[in-house]
Amino acid sequence: MSSITSTGLGSGLDINNIVTAIVGAEKDPALSKITQGVAEATAKISAYGLLNSELSSFKSSYKDLGYSSSFTAATSTSSDSSILEATLGYGAETGQWEFEVNKRAQAHTLVSAEANAFAEVTDEIGEGIIKLTYGTYSGVGNTNFTADPDKVFETINISNTIDPITGKSNNSLEGLRDTINDKGNDYSVSATIINDGENYRLILTSKETGEKSSVEMTATDLEGDPITKGSGLDRFTYNATSKNMTETVFAQDAEIVMNGITITSQTNDLNNIIEGVSINLKDAEVGKKITLKVDGDISKVEEQIQAFVENYNNTINKMSELTVFNGADSKENGVLKGDSTIRNIQSMMRGVLNTQIEHIEGSIHSFSDLGMLTQRDGTLDLDEAKLADALKNDLKGVADFFTATGSTTDSSILFDSNDSSTKPGTYPVEVTQLATQGGLAATGGPRLVIDDDNNSFQIRVDGYESNSIDLNIGNYSSIDELIVELQSKINSDNNLIDKGISVKIINDAGNISITSNKYGSASSVAFTNSDADFISNLGFFGSTSRTGVNVEGKIDGVVADGRGQYLTSEEGGSEGIKLLVQGGALGNRGTVSYADGVTKAMNDLLESVIDQNISESSGDVSSSKGTIDGKIDSFYKKIADLGERETNLTFRMDKLEARLYKEFNAMDSAVSGLNNTMTYLKGALDALPGSTTD
Repeated sequence: MSSITSTGLGSGLDINNIVTAIVGAEKDPALSKITQGVAEATAKISAYGLLNSELSSFKSSYKDLGYSSSFTAATSTSSDSSILEATLGYGAETGQWEFEVNKRAQAHTLVSAEANAFAEVTDEIGEGIIKLTYGTYSGVGNTNFTADPDKVFETINISNTIDPITGKSNNSLEGLRDTINDKGNDYSVSATIINDGENYRLILTSKETGEKSSVEMTATDLEGDPITKGSGLDRFTYNATSKNMTETVFAQDAEIVMNGITITSQTNDLNNIIEGVSINLKDAEVGKKITLKVDGDISKVEEQIQAFVENYNNTINKMSELTVFNGADSKENGVLKGDSTIRNIQSMMRGVLNTQIEHIEGSIHSFSDLGMLTQRDGTLDLDEAKLADALKNDLKGVADFFTATGSTTDSSILFDSNDSSTKPGTYPVEVTQLATQGGLAATGGPRLVIDDDNNSFQIRVDGYESNSIDLNIGNYSSIDELIVELQSKINSDNNLIDKGISVKIINDAGNISITSNKYGSASSVAFTNSDADFISNLGFFGSTSRTGVNVEGKIDGVVADGRGQYLTSEEGGSEGIKLLVQGGALGNRGTVSYADGVTKAMNDLLESVIDQNISESSGDVSSSKGTIDGKIDSFYKKIADLGERETNLTFRMDKLEARLYKEFNAMDSAVSGLNNTMTYLKGALDALPGSTTD
C-alpha cells in the first residue's frame, strides 16, 4: 500500500481515514473472496491427498491376489524331518505318501595321495594342462570310465607366467587351488588344501552330486605331450588306469522307495516326483518308513480376499466422508461435497466390481460368485460362508478370476506370454508347419580308428563356428563310444558355449547323426575345416546339411510370426499372444484363451486415477497424469491465478489510494486557499471605516 498521507489541515477533514475507508470498501470484499478461494483450494488439495493415499493403500492391499502363487498355499508334515522334508511350490498336490530313503546322493571327492603331498603350499607342482572330464566310473576299483556327453570337459592351465594382479604364477599347490576356485573360471569342482599333520594335500570335490558327476583327471605338458609318471601334474591324475589321487567319497545317486516304487536321482532335491512338491533328503536310513502329508491351506487366500473387501469399504467410506452434504447451512459438510470427480471414481470402481470375467473355466466369473454384493452406501457385503465354499470347491476358478490367465485346449501347445496389447478373448489356432531342428546325417558308418590324419575339425552350428577341435587319438571300441567323445568335444567348445549352442549326436542305425538343439530357420549343422580324412572317416562324405524351419500358422485367422517353435500374434485382439508349439498334427489345433483377471482391471483403473507425484508441494501442472493428478493440478492453478488476482488487486488499490490522496490533497489545498482568502477579506472589511462586526 502507498505511504502517501494527508494532514487535512486545510479542510479540517480526517483525509487518512476517509481514503483508507474508501479503498477498504472496494478492496476488502475482493481480497476476502481471494483468501477464501485459496483456503478452499488448499483444503481440497489436502482432501484429494487423503483420497489418493486411501486409494494407494487399497491398491497395495490386494496385490498378492494378482499372483497365481498366492492360490497354491499348502502345508506339509514329515514324520521324520531329520531324514526327509518337503518344500511346497505352485500347484502343490495334496495327499499322503510313504517313503524310505536308502541312499543320499553324494559328490565325488578326491584327495592327493599321501605319497604326493607337499611340504609347503607354495611348492611348485609343475607346468602343464589338467583336463577334467565328467561321467561315470564302473568296475571294481573304478577300472572303467564313461564320459557324460551332456557335460563339457574343462582344462586348467598351470604355468610360470606371473599374474600382474597377484604378482605370482599359479605353479604351486595354492595356485592350483585358487585357479580352480576363481569364480571367473566357473569350474565344476571346488578345491581346498588340508594339512594332514605333516604335509599339505589337495582335496577336489565335484560341485554336483550323482554318479554322472564323477571326475576324471588327466594331465599333459603345455604342448599336450604326456608327463613322466609320478612327476609334475601327473601327481594329480585320476582315471580308469592311473590313480595318483585317492577317492575318499564315491559319486552316488540318491535312492528312495515311494509307495513301493524305487526312484533314483542325481541330487538330494527331488522336484519331479509329486507335482509342486520338492523333496529334500537330509539323511538315509534303510528300512525306516517316513510319512509325508501335504494339505491344502486356503486360509491365506481367504484372509487376502477379506482384506480386499475391508480396504475397499474403507476407501468408499473415505469418499463418503469427503463428499457428505448435511444441508446448505451445516458446518459438517465434506470438503469435496458435490464433487463430480469423486462420483466418477466411485462409479468406475463399482464397474470393476460388476465385471463378468469371460474366457476362463470354472464356476467363478464375478464377485457375486464369491459372496460379495454391493450395498446401498456403495460398500461391499461379504457372505463368508459362500466365499469359503468357493475356495473349497473351486480354488483354481477363484485364482483364474483374480489373475491374468492364458490357456490352450491342445496339450502340445503351451501359452507362453502376452503383452499389454492383448485383449481378453478366445481365439482359434491353426498350425500349418511344425518347427524342425537343423542337422547333419552321415551316409555311411564310421571307422573307429582316430589318428593324426582324421582327428581335427571345425564345425558350424546355428551359424556360429567352433574353434579347432581335436578328438582323442585311439581305437574306439564302438560307435557309441566315438559318439560320446564327439559330442563331448563339440559341446565343450568355448565359442559354442558362449553362444549357448549345443548338439545332440545319436547312433542312427550304425551312422552318426548330429542335430542342433535349437529349432527354427537359424538351426543348422555343417563341418567347415577338417583333417583330410576326417569327413570320410566318420561317414559324412557326400552328406547334406539340413536347415531347420520355423513353426508356421495362424492365430485368430491371421498369419502369426513364427520363430523357432514360438508362434506370436501380431495384430487383432490376440496381438501379443505367444505360443510354444511343441508338436502335434497340422491343421486346426483348438483355441487359446486369455483373460485379464479382475486385479488387472482394478489396477488399470487405479493407475489411471492415482497421482504418483502427490508429494510435490506446488503440483506438476505442466504434465498432469491421472484423474487425481489433474484435479490437484487444477487447484494449484487456481491458487496461482488467485495469487495473480491478489497482486493485481493490490496494484489497483495502490493506484486508487494515490489518486484519492492526490485529489483530497488538492481539495484540502484549495479549501486552505479559500480559507486564507476569507480571512484576508474579513480582515480587510473589518479595517474599513464604519465597519462593525455586528
